[in-house]
Amino acid sequence: MKLRIDDQEHDVSVSPPAADGARRVVVDGNEHRVESCAAPPDARCLVIDGRKVLFHVAASPDGTWVSFLGRTRLVRTPAPGLETENRKQKTTHRSPSASQAITPTFPSMVVAVLVQVGDEVRRGQELIVVSAMKMESRLTAPRAGRVKAIRAAVGASVKPGDELVELEPATGGTADE
Repeated sequence: MKLRIDDQEHDVSVSPPAADGARRVVVDGNEHRVESCAAPPDARCLVIDGRKVLFHVAASPDGTWVSFLGRTRLVRTPAPGLETENRKQKTTHRSPSASQAITPTFPSMVVAVLVQVGDEVRRGQELIVVSAMKMESRLTAPRAGRVKAIRAAVGASVKPGDELVELEPATGGTADE
């Protein structure tokens, strides 16, 4: 199957569980051994190649937001019948005035705002730090741009869908830098 994580498409195959419950997962030709582990009620846990990873997952109209190892990613399956190239064109050619909101993936509290209105940011740069159940998650810029608005303050309680930071394309740059 194909999965789109942020703006990159990946080939993924998952085997049925073996006798010990582990699955063989192949991502873009790289094989991994994956098994479930115990997790708090608001999270999921996997052991990937012997490394325990805790995930937070939240569904949205755009796909599924997955937060792990300090990163938050949007995971989607491409729409049936759309070719990869058409899908890429649809997602990467945005109007110059298009803005993008940064929202948390789970109910949390803002513990740090790392940018200011007007700041130029690069793809992957940390913008906001939120905390839930004593676990911090850093919300990052999905693309290069300029901070158009900040709608969160340290100490504020936030939930999925709350717009914390709004980005607009950087002057003279492209949306995918």
